[in-house]
Amino acid sequence: MAEYSVVGKPVERTDGRIKATGSAKYAADLIAPGMLYGKLLRSPLAHAKILNIDATKAKALKGVKAVVTGKDFPGIPYGTRPDTRDQLPMPVTKVHHFGEGVVAVAAVDEDTAEEALDLIKVDYQELPVVLTAEDAMAPGAPLVNELSKSNIAYFSDFLFGDIEKGFKEADYIREETFSSQRVTVGFIEPHACLVEVDPTGRVLLQASKQSPYVTWRHMCRALDIPVSKMRIINPFVGGGFSGKHDPFDIDFATVKLAQMTGRPVKTVLNYDEVLAAYRQRNAMNAKLKMGLKKNGQITALRTECVLEGGPIAGIGPFNIYYFGAFQNVPYKIPAIEYHGKLTYSNRAPCGTVRGQEIVLAQYCLDSMLGIVAEDLGVDQVEIRHMNAVTNNWKAANGLIVDVSGLPECIEKCGKRIGWKESRTSRPKGRGIGFSCASHPSGVRLGGHFGSSVMLKLMEDGNVVVTHGGTEIGQGANTIFCQMTAEVLGIPFESVIQGVSDSDTTIFDSGMFGDRCTYWDGNATIAAAKDLKRQLAEIAGAELKVSPDDLEFKNSMIFLKENPEVKMDFLTASRRAYYEKGSPLYGRGYWAATDIDIVDWKTGRGNLAHGLDFIATGIKVDVDRETGKVTLLQGVSADDAGQPIHPVMLDGQVNGGSAHMTGHALLEDCLYDEKGRVLNGSWRDYKQPTALDTPEYIVEHVHTHDPYGPFGAKGAGEASSCSSLAAIANGIYDAVGVRIKDLPITPEKILAALKEKAKNSGKTGG
Repeated sequence: MAEYSVVGKPVERTDGRIKATGSAKYAADLIAPGMLYGKLLRSPLAHAKILNIDATKAKALKGVKAVVTGKDFPGIPYGTRPDTRDQLPMPVTKVHHFGEGVVAVAAVDEDTAEEALDLIKVDYQELPVVLTAEDAMAPGAPLVNELSKSNIAYFSDFLFGDIEKGFKEADYIREETFSSQRVTVGFIEPHACLVEVDPTGRVLLQASKQSPYVTWRHMCRALDIPVSKMRIINPFVGGGFSGKHDPFDIDFATVKLAQMTGRPVKTVLNYDEVLAAYRQRNAMNAKLKMGLKKNGQITALRTECVLEGGPIAGIGPFNIYYFGAFQNVPYKIPAIEYHGKLTYSNRAPCGTVRGQEIVLAQYCLDSMLGIVAEDLGVDQVEIRHMNAVTNNWKAANGLIVDVSGLPECIEKCGKRIGWKESRTSRPKGRGIGFSCASHPSGVRLGGHFGSSVMLKLMEDGNVVVTHGGTEIGQGANTIFCQMTAEVLGIPFESVIQGVSDSDTTIFDSGMFGDRCTYWDGNATIAAAKDLKRQLAEIAGAELKVSPDDLEFKNSMIFLKENPEVKMDFLTASRRAYYEKGSPLYGRGYWAATDIDIVDWKTGRGNLAHGLDFIATGIKVDVDRETGKVTLLQGVSADDAGQPIHPVMLDGQVNGGSAHMTGHALLEDCLYDEKGRVLNGSWRDYKQPTALDTPEYIVEHVHTHDPYGPFGAKGAGEASSCSSLAAIANGIYDAVGVRIKDLPITPEKILAALKEKAKNSGKTGG
């Protein structure tokens, strides 16, 4: 591995002190002169026609300045894809899920706004609800989304390789079904925004947004304004985990209220609203059929998947596509058939959650591998090592794996978790679950996908970095400052993170799919090289040497062959300002134009560079009396290429593992038969805390991705994708029962143990 001065070092986070001291300003902390307060009235029904809205009394209430409904918008639908534009800013003719925002008000204080909501009368005609995918696809089912002609929101059908040949060559075939519940995203900061409209009509939105470029484009379309008429500035964001990509009713309503009143308006949700009405992960039902040789080599895989996604398509087509595409890795499978459907329902809208639906795809795939390995008598670690994707592998769908450290990851993880030793001796009720996964460093969902960065050289020799990505806790701002410092040969402390502002740099396709380090990182390097070139021209002219022969290191610019011919970085910066009157800017952009734009329907093509690979082992203890699962230790061996900041990389890997413990064991978004949320508070919705997570250990396998910045890959989501199956496999290893319906609760374990005892003719487990 190359030796760097700043890259690969555990430098202090750029936002560490300001967050640790509590001085960071989040969207809910923002204040503007003359500011009004927004509130939304939410539907008590999951599916109903809106017959009439009477806001007369609310408008007459002293202190109320404006009231907004869906009819106040242009009526232009928006959505992730042109063929799935099925969303409006607020409902017009009917409500689609419990908690949907129906009316919004702006008042001089929050109490008045709350009082105004109580004065608004909405007449509904209740409609039958569609709660599950089965409900949605049933003959004569009510139509959920009035902008669609079917309850099938999207579908994908893939066929890679000769599937029939693959099954004929198999010595053993197994078919299983798996299901997963809805879970919420789980960030701490609720949605909030502050909107101001200047006298020219230009909108300034400051909001808790993970992907401001996505928000910007969708909002301008639905508001029917040019993108130049909206400016977005991101304050600090209190976590995203893919739950803050989209514009929501809170954003649209607050913009409209500010436009109507001519005053700034701030709206902040409470967490009951977030849990009841905002983004969740899709519920899943899947069927897998796998063929294998006697030695455990996979020959064919057929998968059917149905995702239930709420009343909008949203990013759901991407989720359906991803589920099928990531049957192709992390294992070598020569023939794959996939059929995926996304259905509408009258539950809260779904979006992406950390790892997208690769999490569910790899849960099914690796749980299946655990089952067949047991049947064939093949070691759990060995079967994964045998089938693991290697360097320069071309998957059945055309995905090219340039660099794979997965075989080494499997070896390291198996050794560190003590797999072989556990096969000969372990306490009763103890087990180890093993799983592998892969996640791309961003894909091209469209031709406009790319990232951009701008560097401004200050006259004191410091550099300000402004990029289109978003710091959501993952450390993006820090690593881009590291990359800038590395290329320019200056100290990390000489690089300053600028404000995320659409008037300077916003072009970025979004903070999802592990693309931030990879795409924005390459754009950062390009911007730094651009600035470096300009400085080299200034220094070269004064030193009377070719700019191409200069090297930048230790805050000096010097001749490679003769370091005594030199100029310090600060002097070159001052030459630009004081002698040329020219502040210097470095501009960089990057797009992976050498890979294929995603084919949503067929799934074919080389869809990504920089695949992160991981092997995860988890030690579990299962109490046979209570069914309680205790996670004792987790080990992840991760191939994320060149680590940029090793400490934050460990945090990302461990965070992804911890995030999924709730999905595996605890969390479930519950609804009654009328589609009303039953556990829409932190008191009732159970998420894991630090007490529920085990000791985590990360083993890095250092590789060098040829397309990644300094050889790095994305790293924040692969561990999410490997964790569910590892836990499920570990529970089986501990007590011999396989739960295929998430979450794996004590009740399900006890029922399975009882059934196992009954079938074996014994009285105990």
